[in-house]
Amino acid sequence: MSEKKLQVFRREIDKIDEQVVALLGQRLELADDLVNLKRKLKLGIRDEARERAVVTRARKRAKSVGLDPAFIESVMRLVIAHMAGVERERVGGAEVWAKVQGAFADFPAQLSVARVLFKYGLRVREDGEIACGDIRIAAVQIAGEAGVDRRAVEATTQTILKNEELRGIFENLEPIAYLKGVAQQLGLGVIEILPKDADRPGIISEVTGIISRFRISIRQAVADDPHFIAQPKLTLITDEPVRGKVIEALRKLPSVQSVIVY
Repeated sequence: MSEKKLQVFRREIDKIDEQVVALLGQRLELADDLVNLKRKLKLGIRDEARERAVVTRARKRAKSVGLDPAFIESVMRLVIAHMAGVERERVGGAEVWAKVQGAFADFPAQLSVARVLFKYGLRVREDGEIACGDIRIAAVQIAGEAGVDRRAVEATTQTILKNEELRGIFENLEPIAYLKGVAQQLGLGVIEILPKDADRPGIISEVTGIISRFRISIRQAVADDPHFIAQPKLTLITDEPVRGKVIEALRKLPSVQSVIVY
């Protein structure tokens, strides 16, 4: 009986999870309309006052339903940052990635493959094969991740090899041992910093200075390249989960747009 009840609860949780994902998908669908309207109104992608209002409302709502407001704030800031990144990408907000998009403008399936290659640091070899370091990755695996068929993967590699600029990028990608996904299991902390201007010098120095002041060690730092990523962020893996005072100190930095903590 207990096992059956457990399965009932799990099915209910699965339904709720599906609804959450569907709602996020609906939110993302608004990106194109938002981009067009903001262009018409000559508005920027980010609106700090609006974002603060969204976060404040989410925190109040969280408290009213018995959820941790800090947790919900992290969730909302992550959603806002991702959506802003999508909007920025659609207006060509990342210099080099805009060129990549241009090269695949008439081939959306190939662009999806290129996204997968860049996301995972998979390189295109001279023979047209895709590799993770020196390990060959089957085209069917890339196709499954990108949501396309195998022929689109093969066409993508040929497009890359025929374009000198693309070739210089995708022949030299490398993966890294990223600790973010295993941080919780290892008892580590994860901080994501969304900068106001990723091209501004000194952001890493300012952020690490704050963390050092609280005598917290940084195990790994990964900074997105603003010329490739529309919404670049600095991800720090710390030797322990960070507390409220650290987060507030980071948010007061003039270079910081948002702080997301896991």
